[in-house]
Amino acid sequence: MHTHIWSNPVRLKDGAGQPRTIATTEEAANFLLLNWPIETGEKFVEARRTCEAFIDACEEAGLLVLS
Repeated sequence: MHTHIWSNPVRLKDGAGQPRTIATTEEAANFLLLNWPIETGEKFVEARRTCEAFIDACEEAGLLVLS
């Protein structure tokens, strides 16, 4: 699968204070779903629902979702 690298990566410090660069949609989804420091907040809930809706749509279409 081809991974498209964003022209403007997001640079941040994670919950442990370590610098991270998120450069693809896949990296963003993984960070949001697996490493996000809080599980509340309107924007977090909205972003997570979007990721989960995509996963649900893949499964509905019979596509194998690899974690």
